[in-house]
Amino acid sequence: VAGAGVGGLALANALKQLPNSKVTVLEKTSSFKRFGGPIQLASNAMMNLKDLDPAMFDQIEAKATWTGNLTNGIKDGIRDEWYAMFDLKTPAAERGMPYTCVVERPDLQDIMLKSLPEGMVQNAASVVSYEHQPTEHGGGVLATLDNGEKVHGDVLIGADGIWSATRATMHQNEVRGDESGATYSGYTVYAGELTYKAPDNGEVGYKVYIGPNQYFVVTDIGKGRYQWYAFLAKPVGTAESEKDLKPTEDLDGCAAGNPAYLRQRFDGWSKDIH
Repeated sequence: VAGAGVGGLALANALKQLPNSKVTVLEKTSSFKRFGGPIQLASNAMMNLKDLDPAMFDQIEAKATWTGNLTNGIKDGIRDEWYAMFDLKTPAAERGMPYTCVVERPDLQDIMLKSLPEGMVQNAASVVSYEHQPTEHGGGVLATLDNGEKVHGDVLIGADGIWSATRATMHQNEVRGDESGATYSGYTVYAGELTYKAPDNGEVGYKVYIGPNQYFVVTDIGKGRYQWYAFLAKPVGTAESEKDLKPTEDLDGCAAGNPAYLRQRFDGWSKDIH
């Protein structure tokens, strides 16, 4: 398995239970460090984890902030009125499933890692390409790592992220860029976390404020903390062109991504955003 993110580790935890399989997870980072913020796990994802490994599920559940039993939905960004509310509670309750929740990605990754046998995950092992092996050489797949090492397996599964070398080799295109097969959505996201006394804490899990060419998401991540995302319609290449901007270079007098810039972009929108 190429990649020890959430997908690769979930797969490894499933395959470890098969007596006739030997699993190796190849991870490019030299060591695991806390990285990333909260991610949402829907009821069906939580149910799959529970069925997969009840002990692992109990650890994940202990780290969860439940949102599926609260109000969630879409609001008008300016009028601050609900467009639609999503009933995530009833379908889960009727089927005896856990509610949708958010869990810190580093906690989820750590729990999944510790649920695997020692030695199953190899760090500093970045898959850069692979080739099929002829039958006379054992068949299967020979993966090449960035240090030149070769790793043989019957099957190689790519879980190596959006810039996947496994996918690039399979489709014979670039890992990154216009020819990679990963298409820019047209939106650039700015995100943050903060301690926040929300007026609807304990009542609303997440809300999406929408409007022309931009939208803003606020989600409860537990312990008085909130995560927000500002999605702005921006041209291709924005991430590169803006990364070195200084405040005085921006048309509005502040750098893109700076809170003051975002306040200007969402001027007149819900007070909750500000």
